[in-house]
Amino acid sequence: MPRRTDSRSKMIHAAAELFRQRGYHATTFSDVVRDSGAPRGSTYFHFPGGKAELAREAIARAGDEVEEMVDQAARHADDPGSLVRALAQIFASRFERSGYQSGCAIATMVLELAPGDEELSAEFHGVFARWRAALVSRFEPLGIAPDRAAALAGLVISALEGALLLSRAARSTEPFTTPIEALISAINHDAAAQPAAP
Repeated sequence: MPRRTDSRSKMIHAAAELFRQRGYHATTFSDVVRDSGAPRGSTYFHFPGGKAELAREAIARAGDEVEEMVDQAARHADDPGSLVRALAQIFASRFERSGYQSGCAIATMVLELAPGDEELSAEFHGVFARWRAALVSRFEPLGIAPDRAAALAGLVISALEGALLLSRAARSTEPFTTPIEALISAINHDAAAQPAAP
């Protein structure tokens, strides 16, 4: 049983990486088997729902990954701006190490499949909702009011997704510096302007 679980997990990990680099349609089960080292013929044993089931598992893993990255960034943050800066640095360094291949875990699939595939679109929406919630839960203890924290979380996600796109095109991490620093300046200004909690 442990071997089965390990094989399934490796397949999900390989699929997530392939989907993020190539997209959904260009990734085959053969690619996943090759990259995961899973036994050939095990795909439908582990994923009887086929490629769509594998995609749902990869999307769920993306949600876990994003929450872990926010938690990691929060360990180095003492104000909202430093949280955003740390998160941007995590994104940028991972992207640079991948040779500008492995960006957002789901963006490539979102562009391919949403809104045409309603089921997977709901899964994508769920991952972004988890990301927003993770940021809100870290912004609030740093002095950002709940409604403002939700708005800032959406802004940060949009900025980081845009930075990934621009970074891939430029093969540079510069989009994670100047634009993100401008966003951080705005966030810190906004935080300073809020009334102190009673």
